[in-house]
Amino acid sequence: MKKVIKRDCPDYTVTAVAKDGKQAIAYLEKEKFDIVITDILMPHMDGLQLLQEIRRRGWKIPVLIISAHSEFEYAKQAVHYGAFDYILKPLNRTLIRSALERAKSVMAPASRTGEDVLNMATVSQTQGKQIVEMIRQSLQVSFMNNWSISDYSEQLGYNTSYLSRLFKQETGKGFVHYLTELRMEAAQKMIQDGKLSMMEIAKQIGYKDYRHFRKLFKQFTGTGPKEYQNTQNRGDLVQQEQATETKR
Repeated sequence: MKKVIKRDCPDYTVTAVAKDGKQAIAYLEKEKFDIVITDILMPHMDGLQLLQEIRRRGWKIPVLIISAHSEFEYAKQAVHYGAFDYILKPLNRTLIRSALERAKSVMAPASRTGEDVLNMATVSQTQGKQIVEMIRQSLQVSFMNNWSISDYSEQLGYNTSYLSRLFKQETGKGFVHYLTELRMEAAQKMIQDGKLSMMEIAKQIGYKDYRHFRKLFKQFTGTGPKEYQNTQNRGDLVQQEQATETKR
């Protein structure tokens, strides 16, 4: 990291390197820095705890989080405590250079207050992609829950309308459409599996009202769930007959 910054980011100078969050706090108590770059995994005090402590003390310095972890919970905490950006490993020179270039826009001249700096901070394109990816990964395993974009915006600390636009921009689909699509794909697999009734499938994927599930299923597949099941059964029968004919 030091080499990349020295070579590719001439406007910056690495003036201190800490082995963990506690040492970083000790440096910050003694000296003024323009930006903090921290990994998440560190001994004694990890990167998220460092970020939290920096904000608890009222320090408005931009913090760039670097991590190999793409879990939604990590990104949520980083955003909640006001991380400037969240970059996933493996790192490359372009990502580092781009993040530090963007950070200049939120560094405060002497005339600005710390509050002004935070108000100026916006989600970078890289961070926006990562936050949407975290939401997508979360939905992959929890689509059966009654999630809304408002739930995620509340957790992440973003305006609901903004996060909704960001999600559609990155996925090409509205949040509700994306969630419904995940549920319908799961329903099709369950129907093909043939172990659950239609009512049970509807409940498994998050719909208490079977009629609502049936309506959405038909919108997304062009046929009702029972008709879809019959089609699948006929397809299996044809395959079995063909296999029997082949054996003969």
